[in-house]
Amino acid sequence: MNKSNIFVHIELSKLVAGLTTNASHLKQSLKSQAGYFNIIPPKYFSEALGQEWENITEQIKQKGPKLDQDGKVVVNAVTNTIDQMSAQECVALATRIMKLNEKVKLEFE
Repeated sequence: MNKSNIFVHIELSKLVAGLTTNASHLKQSLKSQAGYFNIIPPKYFSEALGQEWENITEQIKQKGPKLDQDGKVVVNAVTNTIDQMSAQECVALATRIMKLNEKVKLEFE
């Protein structure tokens, strides 16, 4: 079985470390970690875990970017989607990310 790239292991660990477990602060916590959803490519995960990361990144970009009246991006897709998520959706997403991080960790043990 192929393992995820060490880059995935390190960056996903940093992402999870930056997430809070406090539901009232989780939305802001996710937004402050938003860059990770753009810099960690699914191809760096093992075959078993790449699809899960792809699903997470699709979910967190589903609303697309927020545009101004001239069609210019004022808020990127990740931040715009998080802004529109409920506290429960943020908790569910954070839980998926933490579970995926645990699976990646196990590949390195």
